[in-house]
Amino acid sequence: MFISVTRMRLKRKRNLPAFIWYTLRSVSQSKKAPGLLHSSLDKEGWHTYWTLTLWENKDDMKMYRNKGNHLKAMKISRKIASELESLNWEGDHHPSWSECKERLHIKYGRKQS
Repeated sequence: MFISVTRMRLKRKRNLPAFIWYTLRSVSQSKKAPGLLHSSLDKEGWHTYWTLTLWENKDDMKMYRNKGNHLKAMKISRKIASELESLNWEGDHHPSWSECKERLHIKYGRKQS
């Protein structure tokens, strides 16, 4: 299975409505995406948001990522976020949120908060 984790930190509270709008549209798209096995969202405060998606394979994830509402969301995220981070790996189990966060923090040279 292909695992994808993302972290976004919003610049300002006024960016929250745009973030919510594009997130809801991306979630709607993901429900129809071939190969999606699991999707979840986590947050830290009002400004930091995490996604975890599990896919049958990397190609299915790329098809979702590179079109439609998700592509629009990625474009707007560059304007509304102060931090954008992602991590992908092949795995044989559904990782916990703590494992995902630890892996991403290590990649970007931070201690887990």
